[in-house]
Amino acid sequence: MIDLYSSLTAKKADESTIARGERAEELMRRVALGVLENAPFHEGKTLIVCGKGGNGGDGYALYLLMKERGLSADVSDFGPTSNAAAAFYRASCEKDVIPFSEDLDFSQYANIVDCMFGIGLSRPVTGEYAACIKKINAANAFVIAVDIASGLSADSGKILGAAVEADVTFTVQNLKIGHFLSDGLDCSGEIGVLTVGIDEAEADCKMIEDEDVARLFPPLKRNVHKGDLGKLSIIAGSDSYSGAAVLAEMGAAAFALGDGLVKLCVPDSILYSVMNKITECTLLALPSEEGKILFSEPYLEKAIDGASAVLFGNGVDLSENGARILSYLLKTVSVPLVLDADGLNLLSRDPSVLKDRAGATVVTPHPKELSRLMGVPVSEILSEPLSYAKEFAARFGVVVLLKGASTIVTDGKVAYLSKTGSPGMAKGGSGDLLAGSIAALIAGGRSPIESAYAASYILGVAGEFASNEVGEYSALPSDTARNISKAVKFFAEKVAKNT
Repeated sequence: MIDLYSSLTAKKADESTIARGERAEELMRRVALGVLENAPFHEGKTLIVCGKGGNGGDGYALYLLMKERGLSADVSDFGPTSNAAAAFYRASCEKDVIPFSEDLDFSQYANIVDCMFGIGLSRPVTGEYAACIKKINAANAFVIAVDIASGLSADSGKILGAAVEADVTFTVQNLKIGHFLSDGLDCSGEIGVLTVGIDEAEADCKMIEDEDVARLFPPLKRNVHKGDLGKLSIIAGSDSYSGAAVLAEMGAAAFALGDGLVKLCVPDSILYSVMNKITECTLLALPSEEGKILFSEPYLEKAIDGASAVLFGNGVDLSENGARILSYLLKTVSVPLVLDADGLNLLSRDPSVLKDRAGATVVTPHPKELSRLMGVPVSEILSEPLSYAKEFAARFGVVVLLKGASTIVTDGKVAYLSKTGSPGMAKGGSGDLLAGSIAALIAGGRSPIESAYAASYILGVAGEFASNEVGEYSALPSDTARNISKAVKFFAEKVAKNT
């Protein structure tokens, strides 16, 4: 796993480093040297754009190093800096500084180095800074961002007004959360880390790697029975959303994910349509009313009997019967329970019921669903996705998987980020696949939090395989489901090679 820092954690690490005696000027010189020696500069002249904070100091130091080595470079800024260490370097090149203006010809430069804001930005970019970012993005130059592309939030990855679209980012000491969330995935380009001697700190989040998932798939014993591999019950579907039930079962990919038995429980009104699409699970018809599952305790007892994990919510639609089923499951099911889609919409009426759960619970919201669950605007969720996910998880004692371009998984104490996936997965049904995969991994004996981050990672890899086969525009959730077994085989083979 790779440590990811928030802006606050990174600032505290800087402060502790300086407090123990390292000079800020020396740290800036190391950053500049790291960029100079590692960035793949294109042949031609370089423009370094410096802001008024510490990030600008890195740029001034870089300009001086390039000048010492006889490299062709210009430096531009927005006036005197407010940072003492940056001022030290600016004083040495002040006579060379070109004040930024919209008349400055950016087309003459082969490389542009962005040292405007770094990780400290907390409000929208406006005025001449926004104009500069626009010129950088319009220039036909190779763009290098130092620490983080200017205009990106280091915590949410959201563009604050305007943001540099970097070809490569060299981040200082540690990767930042914002590199891998939201717009950060598109604006950061390739990312490298410059180790410059800043103190380590406790990470805010851990980014999942192949090895973290591979270890969950040790070789199976030959003397194994299907009952040893877990039993999953899925309660899903309605007249309006029969496909959600099918996709949830496909996502469970029972045998591919090491789960022995899957029982798909659907309203009797869609039994035959589902039956024609499912071959590798058992089916249970539940009584229905107006195309939705009818609350019936005897049938629900049969649905969850013997289950190692239960998934509820995919396509069940909203009804009072659905609300009663959710209440029953929360109170009755002692094995892990995964809630997705309409299960979350029903839960949003009163999330406090989660506190009375006897067993573990995993909730899988996208930002709008988490907004409903927490009663805060979606814009707030998007501004601090990690903080809100951790808050909800801690408050109700659940595992939260917050969907997005990258996925956040947390139990309120620790947090993980999975960045696998393809834009082709942004289609209806991908969430149903994910929920089924999480539940299958849990039923197969993995912990809820491991299952959540591993399923997200696996589905992302499967989605990448699918997009490689048919293209991002054409890839469907069924293509992703078809590639789950290929992805699991990939991870299982990694384990075999290391044993």
